[in-house]
Amino acid sequence: MPDDQPDPRLDISWRSGWLPALAVLVLAAVFAVAVWIFGSPGGTPSASFGSSPPVVTAPTSTAPPMTTTPGSRHRHHRVRHALKPVRIHRDPSCPIRPPTLLRVMQFNIHAGVSRFGGVGIARIAAEIKAARPDLVSLNEVDDGTIRSGGTDEPAYLGAATGLHAVYGPNLFGYDGGRFGNAILSRFPITSTHNTRLPVRPHSEPRGLLEATVRIGHRTISFYSLHLTQGGRGVLPRIRQAEAVSRVIRSSSQPTILAGDLNSGPGDLPVRILRQYLLDAQTYGGHGRGLTVPEAAPRTRIDYILYDNHFAPLPGSTQALPSGSSDHRSVSTELVLRAKGQC
Repeated sequence: MPDDQPDPRLDISWRSGWLPALAVLVLAAVFAVAVWIFGSPGGTPSASFGSSPPVVTAPTSTAPPMTTTPGSRHRHHRVRHALKPVRIHRDPSCPIRPPTLLRVMQFNIHAGVSRFGGVGIARIAAEIKAARPDLVSLNEVDDGTIRSGGTDEPAYLGAATGLHAVYGPNLFGYDGGRFGNAILSRFPITSTHNTRLPVRPHSEPRGLLEATVRIGHRTISFYSLHLTQGGRGVLPRIRQAEAVSRVIRSSSQPTILAGDLNSGPGDLPVRILRQYLLDAQTYGGHGRGLTVPEAAPRTRIDYILYDNHFAPLPGSTQALPSGSSDHRSVSTELVLRAKGQC
């Protein structure tokens, strides 16, 4: 530390004493602001951001039983051709109804634990807010675990972004808390449900989280999904995709499904879902859409899928870098086609 008294041998004015101190104070203030925005290593964020609605925990049920033999080999699985977009041929005499534009985001947040160490949930919240999404699918979301500092992450992210939050925990009693998927919505959520998916014995439970969202005078079904990972998870991923396809086929509402599928675009789980849903990267993508590993992505395993009630804006689908998670998020803009459009 510099001496408080200036050296009489140096012809330095009295200002030289407080200038270094002022510089230190400025640097400290900048650091404090950066910590508040990006998350303090090992810090525990607080969800005191105003009067956001309370988090809804979705009731859980088990997926319907499989119609195929559980032990059948996936190489014999028959998959129809992928769903094709429906073209709208408008009658010139039909009045044009304005469409609704939705910004949708998919983000595996790595439990809010920064890959640089410590809790990075504040930075995750900042990245979500910067994308200005209307609907968000979140995977690997903690509630009350030791590793994430005991944070109720769905509540924190809902409060920090000003969005409604729904939580679908699948793993209970893990590291002192819960672990699962979450949904954030700018629009009111009228109902929610979490479907438990088939898994191998003694492996991590997986679920399909659904939120029914009211957009004006219409409702849509928005799903968040995280399929089993790893080489031993190939068959479970196929079974899970089959279970998910049965759920979405039973819905008569416009449907969006987003999630970490732990599968490449040509893998069977994705092809199963693509029988009924369209891929935002395929029809509205910018770049290759690679999402993992975050720093230098080589693979695309995170998706936003939708049915023919929607159409993506060209070039709006892209993978966004993250300063905290080990995944890049995916963002797109989907047009909800007007009901009864000619």
